[in-house]
Amino acid sequence: MNKENIWNIPNTLTFFRIIIAIITIFLIFAGFNIFYIIGAFTIGMLTDFFDGQIARRFKLTTEFGRKFDMIADRFLMVGVAFATIIKLSLLNNSAVFQIIQILLILSREIITSPVIITTIILNRKIFIPKVRGIAKFTTFMQAITFPIILLSIPYEFFNFSLYLVLTTTLIGAASAFYYINDIKILIENKDSK
Repeated sequence: MNKENIWNIPNTLTFFRIIIAIITIFLIFAGFNIFYIIGAFTIGMLTDFFDGQIARRFKLTTEFGRKFDMIADRFLMVGVAFATIIKLSLLNNSAVFQIIQILLILSREIITSPVIITTIILNRKIFIPKVRGIAKFTTFMQAITFPIILLSIPYEFFNFSLYLVLTTTLIGAASAFYYINDIKILIENKDSK
């Protein structure tokens, strides 16, 4: 079995996504301007786009990279979302609408988390299916919708975020069910061997 070379540009970009997530969370709790927070979050999401593009184009894909990418994605999206929810809860009682919207766009993560945790506990292994197009589209929609939700706090004319939220929620839920089904197939194939 060949040893994977995990020291490559895509995995470095993935690592930077985790660092950017930590910086973004700091910016949220330190009370920085919303545009700095959106800027940092957007840079983090761009690393997600570029690490995959570079990995595929230059044949640098690794199993480690697939797993590391998923962890970094969740760390950025879920970490920043929950930091925002906590900050909004402490700061602004009138931001309930935005908090609900943030939770809704995390439909994929909320639905899949119990399944992933149960799978790891029962099988002692992380099963990561191949990424489907709908999963990439969910991440893309989250990358657009989350900043729009943030902008809807100071700017009321951004209240069209609700339409993006509903779309992202439905796509995320569909992506979650595909993901769960793919994990089930991986487990069944493992058990049949």
